[in-house]
Amino acid sequence: MSKEVKEEIKAMGGSPFRHVLPLLLVQFCQAVQVMMLFPLLVFMVQFYGIAGDDPKAVGTYTGVLASMFPLAMFTSSFFWGWLSDHIGRKPVTLVGVFALGTGSILLGLTRDYYTALTIRIVSGLLNNITSMLKCMIAEMSGKHQAKGMSYFSVAFTTGTLMGPSLAGILAMPCTQYGPRFPGCSAQDSFLEKYPFFLSFFFFGAFTLISGAYAMYYTPETILKRKPLPRRLQFLSFLVPAEGKGPVGAREAVKYQVLEEEADEESQIHVNGVEMTEMKASSNGENGIGYLYTKDGQLELEASGAEGPHGDDGGAEGRAVLKEAGSLDEDQEKYDGWFRKKEVQIAVFLYFCIALFYVSFEELFPLFGSARVAAGGLSLASKDVGIFMSIGGGCTILYTLFLFPKMIKRGGTLWLIKAGSINCMILAVLTPLMRLLVNESDYPQETGMVNKSGLQYMSPLLWVVMVLHAIFTHVFGTNCFASVIMVVNKASPPQHFGAVNSYAQALASLARVIGPSAVGWLWTACGKIEGSMMLQVFLPFLFCGASAFAMFCLAFSAPSWLTSRS
Repeated sequence: MSKEVKEEIKAMGGSPFRHVLPLLLVQFCQAVQVMMLFPLLVFMVQFYGIAGDDPKAVGTYTGVLASMFPLAMFTSSFFWGWLSDHIGRKPVTLVGVFALGTGSILLGLTRDYYTALTIRIVSGLLNNITSMLKCMIAEMSGKHQAKGMSYFSVAFTTGTLMGPSLAGILAMPCTQYGPRFPGCSAQDSFLEKYPFFLSFFFFGAFTLISGAYAMYYTPETILKRKPLPRRLQFLSFLVPAEGKGPVGAREAVKYQVLEEEADEESQIHVNGVEMTEMKASSNGENGIGYLYTKDGQLELEASGAEGPHGDDGGAEGRAVLKEAGSLDEDQEKYDGWFRKKEVQIAVFLYFCIALFYVSFEELFPLFGSARVAAGGLSLASKDVGIFMSIGGGCTILYTLFLFPKMIKRGGTLWLIKAGSINCMILAVLTPLMRLLVNESDYPQETGMVNKSGLQYMSPLLWVVMVLHAIFTHVFGTNCFASVIMVVNKASPPQHFGAVNSYAQALASLARVIGPSAVGWLWTACGKIEGSMMLQVFLPFLFCGASAFAMFCLAFSAPSWLTSRS
């Protein structure tokens, strides 16, 4: 990294946006790849013919195919996070990106259910993109972490909105648009044989291009790599070699913010790790380093002429003394990170937030698309998508312009506490929207499947649905972006990747548990004889319980975990 870039980073308090942009594109691709499958799953299972003529079997095979990707991520996330602390964030991210893009293209060329299942499992096992991007953006953002997380959230929200809609438009073109669509005129055409190729190839190719962009324009962000254990030395080829000159002097990007404004209680956690060691980078001509001692922290800058073997012929520098903690206390604090209360609170808070929202996003379409006679709102899948798009559009504007201000005013923990209260309210009030439906306004619905009921909705229900969508998405953004910052604050720098991947693994587990639990509850409660409102209300209690757990964890978190930066 050049001296000019170092000075730019130091002056800005974080990385230039051109370094962050490739990561946002990768996060957009990750969100698209996760969400685009959902509107296609039923049609894919039917195309593979694995379920035969049994409609119940279609649901079973669909659920298995949907859950394998997050389940595979759950089993491997911690390993990739641990490995990133040794080889760097960038190699682990690129492995996941290229596996995801290649897997998507192969999925479009698949005509067999078990082949598709294998591709999803392998893609999930190699994928730890989200937790790595959280680490990199946090390490690059410096004092602008709230703004960095807001961009991260916008990229994810945009991907979740565009992925399913574009995938649905491009899928099965010969069936949707007939022989007029290019490539569908012949009876046994390529797009007839592989009806999902366009959807998966388009996003797969875009993912690979984004990965190549990130590979060349995003620097490594980890400050100091740990040595690989001897049994894993074969993975050393993933570690990039950086440097120049006859000896190849090493150079690494420094994004660590040495000191920020904070109260006395949280200052020691803001300043990072104080240890007796020196961290430095040099290109043979200039160098900068940080010396951590038991008495203080020295920031060292040196410059000099390059010697005949790439060493410094002479140097001059300056040193700034800053307060530091004791070596023994810090070493004890970081070696036992898994047993630390604050780490467990942060990661299980992330788990509860993920569990609520993935369960709620699975349950609300079931409730909305159910017929009025069955206790639902008689909405078609595209009707639910309309309200989700309204909420998502408002969320993008909120995230860009208001979220950083909310962080500065209330802090991350305050936003999570407010979000947990909102989640409990949503869990209670959502099934009560059924009371705003006048059943006599709806026609007889015998045999109607996926028919729109928007034209029969009252104006009051329209307003409530729009507000419901906005509150769900806005508070969801508050919770997810804030809890990422809380996890980062609780993470010891030496184990930053491991802790973030541990949190991501639990979030992946929530994505396996949530849909299965609420789907089973919805089916089971539908068989209960008696009050229809009771049948509808009981599944939402599962969401309410996860929101209450979120509330308890947020209030039990130590105050120094909050951030207003």
